[in-house]
Amino acid sequence: MRHILPALAATLCLSATALAGPGADLAETARLIADQARERADYAAARPSAPAAGIELGDPLQYALDQFSADAMRLSRTIDEAGGPIDLRCIFRGMSGDAASRLEALHAAETFADQARIYREISALMHDAAEIAPAADGEALPETMGPPGTCPAARD
Repeated sequence: MRHILPALAATLCLSATALAGPGADLAETARLIADQARERADYAAARPSAPAAGIELGDPLQYALDQFSADAMRLSRTIDEAGGPIDLRCIFRGMSGDAASRLEALHAAETFADQARIYREISALMHDAAEIAPAADGEALPETMGPPGTCPAARD
């Protein structure tokens, strides 16, 4: 019995992971990016006037942001194809674009202070994504009206 319980626990853990949907996966990715971005923001904030450190080719955070952007857009399209909520598909489409634009901003930053601010923005975006993404795994996303692939214009 003592050997069966750990094996059963491991099986249940693997089963729960296998049952996780794309929203849960995106949330986990977002949490990891948020942590990395926060660490980099703290490092850069301690040296505000120093020239910005370039983002090197192969940088893991750059790769993760590119992947997040693609995954968020893919999730938006999946929601759209399922006839899911317009607001949810638009949120993920917007997050995809925000992640890409913040990565571009990192490349254009001139000082560590600039980079610290952008890393904080990335961390906040990823925290929001981690909160919202699991909603995409709802078993029955309600159908909504609206043309496929469009997002209503934002109003100020």
